[in-house]
Amino acid sequence: MHGKFGWIAGALKRLGPLGALLILSACVNSPAAPAIPIFGSYFPAWIIAAVIGIIATIVIRLLLVAAGIDEHLPVPLLVYLSLALLCGIGAWFALFGGVPR
Repeated sequence: MHGKFGWIAGALKRLGPLGALLILSACVNSPAAPAIPIFGSYFPAWIIAAVIGIIATIVIRLLLVAAGIDEHLPVPLLVYLSLALLCGIGAWFALFGGVPR
């Protein structure tokens, strides 16, 4: 087998399609992801949390630029990416009640 994880390909070949399906079914934690109906279409809840996180980061960036703090950030891309992630996870916890199941 090739590479560090070649044993996985070998194991899947020996198990066949049914064994592979059985192994991959262990990756499923819940029967369905939370979905929110918006205008008749169902959107995954994580998209809503991500959009809220991005919008909150844009607003915070505008406040930091107005305060003159933006120009003193060491790595702005990393700071704003982390801020978007933090706001998105915060929105998830606030709106959907904690850890995804």
